[in-house]
Parts: sequence; C-alpha cells; structure tokens
Amino acid sequence: MPRRYEPPGGHHDRSGNPLFDADEALRQVDICFVMDATGSMSSYIDATRKELKAFASKLATHSMKPKMAYGLVLYRDHPPEDSSFVTNLSPLSENLEQTQQALNRASAEGGGDGPEAVVDGIYDAVYRMQWRKGSHKVILLAGDAPPHGEGASGDGFSRGCPCGHNVQTVAQEAREKGITIFCLGIGNDRDMQRTFQQIAKNSGGQYVPLASAGTLINNVLTITMGEFGKVDIDRVVMAAYSSSATPASIARATGLNITDVTASIDRLKRKELI
Repeated sequence: MPRRYEPPGGHHDRSGNPLFDADEALRQVDICFVMDATGSMSSYIDATRKELKAFASKLATHSMKPKMAYGLVLYRDHPPEDSSFVTNLSPLSENLEQTQQALNRASAEGGGDGPEAVVDGIYDAVYRMQWRKGSHKVILLAGDAPPHGEGASGDGFSRGCPCGHNVQTVAQEAREKGITIFCLGIGNDRDMQRTFQQIAKNSGGQYVPLASAGTLINNVLTITMGEFGKVDIDRVVMAAYSSSATPASIARATGLNITDVTASIDRLKRKELI
C-alpha cells in the first residue's frame, strides 16, 4: 500500500482517510523549458519542437511511471532592443500537446544587443508557473547570451535588467522553492558561460555546454533521468520517514548512504511533504 501523508491540520475525507497521497505526489515531475527565442536560437527551438514527443515517450517508459507536466517560457528582450515580446509563457500542463502547440507556434527572431531577457524568463518560470504540490520541479534554461547587467560589452541595460530582478537572487529563490535550474549553454560567449554556471550553482543544478542543436534533447534526457533517480530515492526515504527518524536511522533501514538520505530529506522539506 502506498504511504499516505496527512497534511498539517489533519484534513480527511468523510471516511477518515487522508486527502493527500504522498507517493502519487512524488511521482509528479514538472519540467519547464526556458528558451531564448532570438534569431540565433532557431535550430535549437526547431530541435525541441521536432523531438519533444519522442523525448516524452522515453520518459513515460521509466519504471517509476512518472506523472509528467511540461511548460514553456520563451524570452527575447526589452524595448528598444526588441519590440516583439519580453516573455511568452505556456503554462505547465499534463497535456503534452499544449506544450507541443506552443513550440509549433514559436519562432526565433530579433534580438538587439548581446544580452537578452534571461532574468525575465527564469522569473516567469519560478513565479508564474503553477507548480504542482509535492512535484519534483526542474527548469531547463537554454540560451546563448547572458542576462543584462552582468558586464557584457554593448549591453543596452548595463545597470541591470529593466524588470528589476537579479538573476542570481531569483536562482537562489528557485532553490528555496524546491526548483532546480539546469543551464544548457550554447556557444562560447564567456559572459553567458559564467552567468549560466552561477545560475545553476545557486539553484542546486548543473551547467551543461551544448555543442550543437542535435545534442539538446539527448542532454535534456540525461538530465531528466538523473532527476528521476533522485525521485526514486525520495520515495524510499519518504516511506521510511517518521518524526523520530534520523538520517542515520533511515540510512540503516533503507541501505542508502547518509549523504543521499540527507539530501532527500532536504528535498522533501522543500516539497512540503515532511
């Protein structure tokens, strides 16, 4: 029988059963793609559009039987550098077709100065997406230019993004909300590489350099499968958890090493499951 979690306050149905199933929640994995949609990104958006369904099909065969939801944030830049849009958001949905249609409508155009509205893209993903309770939350940032205000030459907003947010602070806030950001860096722009590496570090994620558009989805698949491994650990730890348990006692009971148990307990707290 799956372990059932009773939220604070003791919410039950009329039969006295807890309303929230922690194991069901733990199998939820929310993935939000955040992509630069300026002209240089055309081949990467095309690759994502063409390979999204095959990628989702591979995830669906995993033994965990994940309950996936996908979302998309496209970003360009602020006027006068770009007058089309700053961000364009497709909400998280368990219906893959919704994200597929958003990608089908997407195009890569424009872009003025070197830096782009990276901060806006991440901020919208963190704060405007309706992340599911208890889900494993992942942002996949793909771009080839740095955020504004990070020292890049020719920056039209050298004092910082017009949105008023700091990208590294937003990344830290993402981590506090249980959202991990993986940064897929495209090209050799050193300011992009430096800032994307710091974004990943601040959120608890990783920086992954991309050699070509053809490698994007394979890298995303590798990242996601690695996150599935964390979810599997969380399910084991959750089943063994009690208010009196310690990381050491859970490690002994489950055969996991104490480092994995400690990291899992931290994730479960951020997911508000313990």
